[in-house]
Amino acid sequence: MTKTENDLYIYFAVGNPNTSRQETEIGEIIKKRNLLRWTLVSTSTPVVDTTNQFSNLYLFWEKKYE
Repeated sequence: MTKTENDLYIYFAVGNPNTSRQETEIGEIIKKRNLLRWTLVSTSTPVVDTTNQFSNLYLFWEKKYE
């Protein structure tokens, strides 16, 4: 029987969320998780504070065990 584990990673971004530094950091997070056999299921980006351009990136992960 297959067992499934779920996880949520929250990446906090201040300012423009499309900067090269932030893209690199998110890429490293995804690489590390993939090496640990996690699968990225979905993402969501709510803007928390429009005045200060603060937003969160939610990364939803799934890992299956045989």
